[in-house]
Amino acid sequence: MRINTAKKRALADETAIGIMCNLASPIGAETLGLCGYDFVVIDLQHGENGLGTVQVLMQALSASATIPIVRVPANDAIHIQRVLDLGAYGVIVPFINNRREAKAIVDNIAYPPHGSRSFGPIRGTIYGGSDYFAKAGEELLALPMLESAEGLANARDILEVEGIHGCFVGPADLNISLGHSPDGPLAAETEAGIASIARHARELGKIAGIHAFSIDDAKRRAEQGFRFITVMADTRLIRMGAQQTFAALRA
Repeated sequence: MRINTAKKRALADETAIGIMCNLASPIGAETLGLCGYDFVVIDLQHGENGLGTVQVLMQALSASATIPIVRVPANDAIHIQRVLDLGAYGVIVPFINNRREAKAIVDNIAYPPHGSRSFGPIRGTIYGGSDYFAKAGEELLALPMLESAEGLANARDILEVEGIHGCFVGPADLNISLGHSPDGPLAAETEAGIASIARHARELGKIAGIHAFSIDDAKRRAEQGFRFITVMADTRLIRMGAQQTFAALRA
């Protein structure tokens, strides 16, 4: 089976760098992949993608060595099992608050006897290889999002669940859940919570992932111990580049 190089890199205590793909553009996804990112997260939660477009974007990413990860919109069997069958090499699952919800992710990503995923990787075997069933447990990545006060309080319990490979922090939603505005810098208690999550992950030998809002933010998170980092999104990069170009020319 094709090696999940992003997962392997993160577990080896090296930083895997990715980006959020919000646009339902195959050429856009292909371009991101060819930029050399370790992984690209196709975003079904906040982006314009859905089950009707996610396969095409993953096919476009196949032109590169970039690993396709999908952030599903919810912790449900339909989305998790479908995107895996279509070739996703991992799922990021939003708003996981406790051990029970984390176990539900494992149940949907793993085949029996470790889970209850139904067998039918219609494209998974094309992308992954003919030994998909035997090796999927080694290569696929399960990352619950910790982005609520409850999830923060239960972070260690969630990370201890067998079959969960780490976590992915949503800083903006965590900040909101702790009673702060998403505008401006993160609150001190939010930063303290994020640091504690990184510490728990390291102590348990799990992957600490997070979304970064800028290059400097990503560098800071890597120094903090985060090893699976998305830096901005395609939509934000387009906006930034267009604004900078226009401002420079107008000046």
